[in-house]
Amino acid sequence: MACMRSKHDSENAKNLAIAIADFLSSQSAYKFDSSFTRNLRVAVNCLERVYSIHLKDYSRVRQFPSLPEIFHRASHPVPIKYQLNAEKCKAQGNVLVQQGKHSMAEIEFTKAICLNERNPVYYCNRADTRIKQGQYQKAVADCHRAFNLDPQYAKAYARLGQAYFMMNHPAKAARCYKKALKIEPHNETYVRALSHITQPTNLCGFEIFNPFQRLKRNIADLASSIAPLRSVSGCSYRPLANDSPHPSSTILSFSESTD
Repeated sequence: MACMRSKHDSENAKNLAIAIADFLSSQSAYKFDSSFTRNLRVAVNCLERVYSIHLKDYSRVRQFPSLPEIFHRASHPVPIKYQLNAEKCKAQGNVLVQQGKHSMAEIEFTKAICLNERNPVYYCNRADTRIKQGQYQKAVADCHRAFNLDPQYAKAYARLGQAYFMMNHPAKAARCYKKALKIEPHNETYVRALSHITQPTNLCGFEIFNPFQRLKRNIADLASSIAPLRSVSGCSYRPLANDSPHPSSTILSFSESTD
């Protein structure tokens, strides 16, 4: 246990060092002074040597909030009163979700966001209600807000996968569920959902594994986005004859409850 904690602390220390090095590197763009830039480079080089930082490490850490953003949140916390009221709205929203009143639940989660816009759970919960109402683009936006606030929020990636699946983008959906499983590798709901999406025997899995089907889909999407081509026959995307006309509806059976 102590060994695992030590390894975790070591990873956190390295991530912090990478974030600091990344911040220092960005500062050279704001001050055109050769001495200042040289000193920054020396500091960055020292951090990279001590913590064995490589180029790929920067892209990995950039998915987390930046140091200035973290400092801003810490120095401007959401008042406790707002946090408590936001939690009440979330609780009421969860009750409405259980009752199947998704439009009313969406309103409650929106109230929670207005009171505390830094809680990723509220965005993820609202995404769930929007998926149930067929508002998939809005759900996608909420999921992005959720994992931008917390890149380790597996459920946000799973919700995003669900939204993409309902929009008939199975390849994108599969990638989202894979990201969720990297965070929670033993989550049976995500495993089953990914297995369902990638089955070669259904329309979605066929599209993922068949490059010609993906090409056909991309051409159809392009054609539908260009008004003069909308009337051209054969450009619309149709499911295979042996598939259900609405395969995406089954993904709702793999949906987790709101937090």
